[in-house]
Amino acid sequence: MFEHLDLAQLLPAYGYPVLFLGCLLEGESMLLLAGIAAHQGLLGFTAVVFWATLAGALGDQLLFWIGRRAGDRAVPWLQRRGLAIERVTGLIERYPHLSIFAVRFLYGMRLAGPLLIGASRVGPLRFLLINLLGAFCWALLFATAGYWAGQLLEQWLGNLRPYRLPVFVGVVLVFTGIAVWRYARHRQRRKLDT
Repeated sequence: MFEHLDLAQLLPAYGYPVLFLGCLLEGESMLLLAGIAAHQGLLGFTAVVFWATLAGALGDQLLFWIGRRAGDRAVPWLQRRGLAIERVTGLIERYPHLSIFAVRFLYGMRLAGPLLIGASRVGPLRFLLINLLGAFCWALLFATAGYWAGQLLEQWLGNLRPYRLPVFVGVVLVFTGIAVWRYARHRQRRKLDT
């Protein structure tokens, strides 16, 4: 079934749209894999950084505007999910520029951070510019880490071509498992809230 599947043809055709969607939603794992693909010559490194920057910034911009428009409703919703909203909003008030830049690097704040920053009434232009800078640094950091990981894997395993399909299938299975786990956890929380 898979013997005719050639990732060397699939990745250039579908790699950038998949990378864009992955980075729009979460991104680090997808970006590391894209960095490995760039090391293998299947994707362009500059294009990987560009699309990841664009997707990361766009995702945060959307969350920022949701927080700006619905901040009064978003904050209680985030509090019910167990986030330390007071501590985070205190950080945003004390260090607004650093908070905007660093939000994508802080575990658990990728969704909540831009919503809270939008609710805090940080100016949209300030958020846009610092968000773009943060997204670029994030994309460059993780794509470079993936590129170096590809180099390291090649040193350990030699030619990675025979491992491309199993790694691809493994990644799809892991992402599917994470999505199912998150959905089940979300449903369980909703049952507990009602």
